[in-house]
Parts: sequence; structure tokens; C-alpha cells
Amino acid sequence: MNILYVEDNKINAIVMHKMLSKNTAKVVIAENGPDALEMVSQENFDLILVDINLGANQMDGCELLEKIKCLEITKGIPVFAVTAYAMPEDIKKFKQIGFDKYFPKPVNFDKLLSTISKLKAVS
Repeated sequence: MNILYVEDNKINAIVMHKMLSKNTAKVVIAENGPDALEMVSQENFDLILVDINLGANQMDGCELLEKIKCLEITKGIPVFAVTAYAMPEDIKKFKQIGFDKYFPKPVNFDKLLSTISKLKAVS
């Protein structure tokens, strides 16, 4: 499985990379929205994980999701929100705008890996 993780926090990116790499497959990190859009145009991904807050004065994860959903090359690729925004209204908003799944930080890796395993079984 080839996973793109969009995360501006280097520590979070390293932790997610280590956890997913040893349990699933290849993980590519993008630090911001424009880099993520460039990467999806150059490489095929099976899953995209997106942090919502990608830095001050930057495209946020919701804006990135809108752009990803408009691309023909990303049609059908699940996009999960991975974020510290964990209020009930946040969760509802993220699902309404089109994230396929939502994982609050700190991430429960057992739940995330279980969800990824189900994706692998379907593909």
C-alpha cells in the first residue's frame, strides 16, 4: 500500500511514518498542500492522510481535500483527516466536506491500522 501523509509538524510526520512503514507499506510525507498536490500528480497512492492545520498562511487540510477531490487522478482514493480538532462539530464538519474517515490526535494506531487493513482487503 502506498500512503501519502500531509503533515507540517516534523515530529508527527516521523512518528506516523515509522508506525505505518513497519505495519503497512510505503509512506510518503508532504509538508504542505502544494507539495501534496504535486506528489499526487507524480505518484499513485492508495490512501491519503491529511492534517487539517498545515501551518499559518498555508492551505489547510479542508482546502486540500477540495482540490484533491477535483483531480481525476485521485478519484476513488480514500482521504482520512488526522487532526487535533476533536470537538463533535469538527468531526461532523470534516465528514460533511468529504473526508472518508476521521482520526483525532493523538492517533490511536490500532484503529488506524485496522482501518487500513480493511482497505487493503478490499483492493
